[in-house]
Amino acid sequence: MCLEITFSGVLFRRYLRSLDLSGEERLLELGCGVGALTRHLARLLPRGRITAVDLSAHWSGVARRRLRHRRRVVVLSGDVRALDLDSESFDAVLIHFVLHDIPAPARRDVLETLAHLLVPGGTLYLREPTRTSHGMPADEIRGLLAAAGFEEVRGAETRSRIAGPMFDARFRKA
Repeated sequence: MCLEITFSGVLFRRYLRSLDLSGEERLLELGCGVGALTRHLARLLPRGRITAVDLSAHWSGVARRRLRHRRRVVVLSGDVRALDLDSESFDAVLIHFVLHDIPAPARRDVLETLAHLLVPGGTLYLREPTRTSHGMPADEIRGLLAAAGFEEVRGAETRSRIAGPMFDARFRKA
């Protein structure tokens, strides 16, 4: 619990403030885990809606219990490609330390699904570790997103004391 508070307090709050959200977005969070980031997102979207998705039924169940009092948060379990989500129903997508965990052959298909779910001009926020031992290179991420129909708005390779080297970027659905 202490690690989660430190991790979410330091890594999440500052990062989420940098996203410049209006508070009204319909946002899809891919890979919500236990909902630690989702909890902070909910505070930033008081008039928005969050659909948090995790492949693990166990972790999405934990997130659902933790977030049960958040009226504007829905937690779904399953592969985003197989869920019954409407086309162009989200203003933004957030992928935080998840893309590298998706099997390489499925990454482009997942990103194409996310592009399909975003409104034209919608934003995809992404933060990924770039260590060779755990993560993926920024150039590979850029290539996958471009192939899925996204254009980079900004991207930077940064470093965190907690998470190490990472790629922090914003893409727009072309």
